[in-house]
Amino acid sequence: MGDVMYLTTVIFGWIGVFIFLMLIFTYQRMARNNEYAFLHLVMAIMYAMWFPLPLVLHQLLDSDILLVGTIFGLVFLIMLVISMTFQTGHIVFLLKHNDDSIPDRHGDYMMSTLSNPFESLAGVFKSIWAIFLAIVFWQNNEIVMAGLMMLFGLFIFYYLFIALDASLVKRVPLFSKFKPNMFLVNIETLLFFAFLVGYLTLR
Repeated sequence: MGDVMYLTTVIFGWIGVFIFLMLIFTYQRMARNNEYAFLHLVMAIMYAMWFPLPLVLHQLLDSDILLVGTIFGLVFLIMLVISMTFQTGHIVFLLKHNDDSIPDRHGDYMMSTLSNPFESLAGVFKSIWAIFLAIVFWQNNEIVMAGLMMLFGLFIFYYLFIALDASLVKRVPLFSKFKPNMFLVNIETLLFFAFLVGYLTLR
């Protein structure tokens, strides 16, 4: 793997983490100004900054088994970029046509279509990627990273139950107990990528 590609991935990775932190600290202000469209656009750019991570980790760890996880990791990032971009367009359209011609119910329907279970399924894919990373880190005797990735992998049940609850007409009591929590999801995602970028930085 070339040094330029490795360095570029680390730089882009930290840019993504920095963008995430900036969004956390400026969220309240943007919410007061109703800048939700801009927020989602920046999030799309943030996830795009992490596109090289699955590929570089696969090359660095040099494991055939990780190829499967790499595919899930790439699909996760692509899905999130698509979701954030579509939501940006949807929010902008609603704001620019803020009249009675677009019922609130229609707006809620479109936002639901663009979020769950789409984003929850993406979370499932991220958890699968994390599990494969945990296996490879364990094989390489990198116990700390293996443990961390396995913890993130356990979120597969959380995302899966939310996706199932959102897709079932007859709700299952067990699934309905798991509610989408944006604070939890955002902190989990931030830590996941911060650990991966930190790992690449210290290699």
